[in-house]
Amino acid sequence: MMRIIATKSAVTALAVVLAGHCTATSADTEEPPLAFASVQPDTFGIAGSLSNAWADFDKDGDLDFAVSINGGGIRLYRNDGGAFTNVGAEMGLPFADGQIRGLSWGDFDDDGWLDLFAGSASPDEPSALFRNEAGEGFSDVAAEVGLTVPGRSSRQNNWIDLDGDGDLDFYAADRIGKNKLYRNDLGVFTQTHSDTPPTIFRATVGACWLDYDEDGDLDLFLANQSGNSDALFRNDGGAFTDVAPALGMDRPGRDPSEGSVGCAVGDYDNDGHLDIFVPSYGHNVLWQNSGEGGFSEQAEQMGVGVENHAVGASWGDYDNDGWIDLFVTSYEGPRGEQVPVNALFHNEGGAGFVNVIDEYPLLNSGDHGVEWIDFDGDGAIDLQVLRGYGPVGGHFLFRNAMPKALAQHSLGVLVEGNMPGTEVRLYHSNGSILATRQVSTGGGYNAQSVVPVHFGLATDRPVTVAVTWITGEGRKTLSYEDIDPRDYSGGVFTIAPPHGGSF
Repeated sequence: MMRIIATKSAVTALAVVLAGHCTATSADTEEPPLAFASVQPDTFGIAGSLSNAWADFDKDGDLDFAVSINGGGIRLYRNDGGAFTNVGAEMGLPFADGQIRGLSWGDFDDDGWLDLFAGSASPDEPSALFRNEAGEGFSDVAAEVGLTVPGRSSRQNNWIDLDGDGDLDFYAADRIGKNKLYRNDLGVFTQTHSDTPPTIFRATVGACWLDYDEDGDLDLFLANQSGNSDALFRNDGGAFTDVAPALGMDRPGRDPSEGSVGCAVGDYDNDGHLDIFVPSYGHNVLWQNSGEGGFSEQAEQMGVGVENHAVGASWGDYDNDGWIDLFVTSYEGPRGEQVPVNALFHNEGGAGFVNVIDEYPLLNSGDHGVEWIDFDGDGAIDLQVLRGYGPVGGHFLFRNAMPKALAQHSLGVLVEGNMPGTEVRLYHSNGSILATRQVSTGGGYNAQSVVPVHFGLATDRPVTVAVTWITGEGRKTLSYEDIDPRDYSGGVFTIAPPHGGSF
């Protein structure tokens, strides 16, 4: 039997200033408007903020976050009941010099404490792997375990269990050289596939792993810059083949000023198959997964195929209507004078998207990192965006001030263990699918968070939760029936993999 743990955390009242405009709602419904509230703006207003990643590093039940600062190292904010304190320096994280372009949380040594990889954007500076010393501090063990990744300009870093042996392997995207894949053997890393895909050079910025063809192993989508074509490496038992040209997903012939910057994985049409949004310099792209091993491009048809110099993207159901929405960070203007031009694409029931950012002007403040997280555990997902360019910047956090009754129309699901890429689906009592989420393998902007997956729900009726693990023996699914979201209001439904991986 699978062990199931339900945890509930109280919703904490935050001293915040309410801002933002309401969404258009019918006057007859008399529903309170949706709004967002700025959290600790003076604390978080640090220029040069680039990448943000969230995790409960101290295992106290609430989500903390790390943020990289251009020329200012890494800040680590501990969450104490909704109030954040920077403890990075005292915990052993660097607080000066360097440029970290990627932050990824993952338990590489399988000791139950989440560690933090920090990728250096300078080829002259090694990357760092900060081992979590039982929540008391961090120590850099990158050289000791073979993961300094020398000569690289870091972008996305992915923790994934590629060989199904229960520990986290590592993929390093490189803006100026070959991407690299490392196998984890009892906490020590060895480069593999050194001369074969997916070790390639295409000025990669975004890398997303997902089982797109649902054959039981993780495949790899690469978002490539400087006019390079994108790639989709199909994984066939550890051998990788770029099928993007055959599927029409490579986008060849782009100008050197154009390229893909990231990737965000989500099931926007609630058909049970994972789709991919690609923010781009040039027109954005939305790849709809057919469920039969292929994709079709739907960006223009769905209203997200704009050309907005997009950088980061993250899916999240901010209004709890059961359809994931999409936030995209972008900027315009010459170097040193860039200003944010963001988009909040509301999902119109799978039929298209409408940009409603003008209704929430407070949110138009980021140009790099973006993450949806429920940091206060109230069932409404909150938003963080980072501004890294220009003299004014920050890692701005906005609480979703959704009415309590609507916030409770949600379910958070936490899949324990080292299983990025795990898929979680909700089903109605009649067996029809409601929505699909993936445990993150990386996204936002060069980040990998470890957080519960969030489902907005049109009703609060019981659902079936189906979890699909991508294992060394293929796809393994276990289902849990009659899960009542009301039992987890203000908390999460937590699932641990079977002991020893036995299904």
